[in-house]
Amino acid sequence: MRRLAQLQVALGVLWVLDALLQLQPELLGPGLAAGIADSAMGQPARIQSALVAFANLVARDPGVASVAIACVQGAIGVAILAPRTRRLGLVASVPWALGVWVLGEGLGGVATGFASLLGGAPGPAVLYAAAAVLVLPARGAGAHAEPGAAAACFGALGERGAAALWGALWATTALLQSVPVVTLGFKLSAGFQMASLGEPSPFASLDRAFGRSSATHGPEITGVLLLLELAAGSAALARGPWRRRLLVASIGVCALCWVVGENAGALLTGSASDPGAMPLYCLIAVSMLESRAGARTGSAPLGGSSSALAPVACLPVACLPVASPPPPRAAARARRRPRAALGRWTAASSTRTEPAPTRSPPAASVG
Repeated sequence: MRRLAQLQVALGVLWVLDALLQLQPELLGPGLAAGIADSAMGQPARIQSALVAFANLVARDPGVASVAIACVQGAIGVAILAPRTRRLGLVASVPWALGVWVLGEGLGGVATGFASLLGGAPGPAVLYAAAAVLVLPARGAGAHAEPGAAAACFGALGERGAAALWGALWATTALLQSVPVVTLGFKLSAGFQMASLGEPSPFASLDRAFGRSSATHGPEITGVLLLLELAAGSAALARGPWRRRLLVASIGVCALCWVVGENAGALLTGSASDPGAMPLYCLIAVSMLESRAGARTGSAPLGGSSSALAPVACLPVACLPVASPPPPRAAARARRRPRAALGRWTAASSTRTEPAPTRSPPAASVG
């Protein structure tokens, strides 16, 4: 439970960070509505019209909209950080995150065909909702968990639910990665070009270099990304040490994508409303990590833990007769008995005498 509480605190800190980022000058001005309008590009007609209408609504008074969003997200973060309101904050964050995913991120660009792992697919907001459900404490969850079990065993989804969520996320990302837009190279190159907008010189030059390379070697880079995504998702099927190794490798891949694809969450542009999707991927991976001892022995499936057999294994020992200690007075009498017996034996031996010799009759006197 302690590891689960630490992950809940980390999620609360991310929500507070989102609230602070929402108060940046760029987002208090036209940047918020411009970002929503950008997410409408390439969307189907109905989604595009809904996003454009929402962007026009926000553009009427972007400062008020940004402050209102910051207040809601800050309240969610503070509620998650406080132990008494933690459950309420986690539950309230799910519908809000899903609303942001639909109206603010345009469903993470899933319907456009440009969504990929390097761009943070399927979107940071939906990962906030998934992480909240994952770390939501459940009554009775983890009752049969092994010592050193993963923090997800104590969450609402349990170990199996967390593994299913992890596998579904990476399978979805791999599917989105394999969808070509014109060509696979064009899709990757366009993503890097969009990511370079507004970035400082180091990130911008790095994006342009990767964009040129991906335009030439699009299928090869896509193949490598698919292998990494499938390997990361296979951690849902692995057990014991292999799951830990795959999850640690996934965290490394997410850290690399956060730098190369998301440009450190675009925090240096002044228009980022969140630190990106990769920190959420890492949080979900950490929630599934077992301790080294638990990974070495391999945790049993939830509900079939070997710890449930401990009472049965103890039955032969429990059935053995156990001598209860005697009461204090009886113990004192037992200690006095040998001394009393020794005293009686000594007295009897001292009063015992040798038999008296028999007197012979006196001899008759002669003469």
